[in-house]
Amino acid sequence: MSALNIEALIEKWFNKKISLDRIEKYCQQLRIERKRLSEDIDPENIRVSCVQRQISPVNSIEKYIDMLCGFIGQAVKDGSHLIIFPEYNFFDLFGLIPGFNFLNQTLNKKAIKVKDKKKESDLKGNNYFLTAIFKGVAKPVEAGIKRIVSLLAKEYGIYIYTGSYILKEKDAIYNAGSLFGPDGNLIGTQKKMHLTDFEVKLGIKRASKMEAYSLPFGKAVCPICMDATYFETFRIAREIGADMVILPIANLEEYNVWKALRGIWPRVQESYLYGLKSSLNGWIAGMHFTGKAGIFAPLSMTEKKDGVLSLSPSYEGNHLITANLDLKKLHEAREKAEYQEDKNTEFEKKYVEITYNIN
Repeated sequence: MSALNIEALIEKWFNKKISLDRIEKYCQQLRIERKRLSEDIDPENIRVSCVQRQISPVNSIEKYIDMLCGFIGQAVKDGSHLIIFPEYNFFDLFGLIPGFNFLNQTLNKKAIKVKDKKKESDLKGNNYFLTAIFKGVAKPVEAGIKRIVSLLAKEYGIYIYTGSYILKEKDAIYNAGSLFGPDGNLIGTQKKMHLTDFEVKLGIKRASKMEAYSLPFGKAVCPICMDATYFETFRIAREIGADMVILPIANLEEYNVWKALRGIWPRVQESYLYGLKSSLNGWIAGMHFTGKAGIFAPLSMTEKKDGVLSLSPSYEGNHLITANLDLKKLHEAREKAEYQEDKNTEFEKKYVEITYNIN
């Protein structure tokens, strides 16, 4: 069967399993005690929650909604104004594909054996089936997740970042995520700008622009995972007025603390922005994802002077971490930063402007 046929069959199946009518009917049945957010959120006491969760394939869209509600409900109880879900937050929905659970278990067992023998797995190179799945689920999953999060944001009265999903535009697919307000309205959608080798092999395209979204408690940008590996992302975020960076991740690698440090933590120290990282972990289709959720600030603003406001205790499993942000203290820390925003104009003129085509 050709990739196009597989893609069409999967899309048709998902349109049936993730219908908007079904989503709305189920969400109406949920008994949610709405906690209306004050429009005057104290900029010195902004409460945020980041989700770390394990992939768990579901056999119905209702179970997926229940999973989201579990985290959102806890964040609301904790008094959070914003909750952030991780990259590839839709992987659980692969469980809706007939026969996927058997295939998933087979691929995972094979990958674990390869890992135990300390050999290089060739599963990442076999992208034919995964590419067809990604393209097939893209439109129904995007529509479904947006509708679910819109309804839940309004019902719970909280800002929600969807985590990332596959966005299909004509023949191109992107890794993207959306931010919704407590009125249920879409605030904005950001595509991933720096791709992994795995994503390139799947045919995912990259974006070249980042937007800052004005919220009642500051400006936020929403890059995705690999985007934090490059200092330019956070420097641009500062230049467009951001106060915080929402960063969903799903690292396709075994956890290593030093590898983890190549991302958001050093970027926060360089840029004097808050960093809010959500994380996906677990096994899916022979792929192993790891990573800790964390909330970070400049060193001088944290109690232990380590740049960490909150951090998951483990790189696997389900955790919800929460912390308070203070924009007044952030701006004061920027003013006191001795070397922050130092520039070498000669170097930039000769190398950076040419490399990045900056006018």
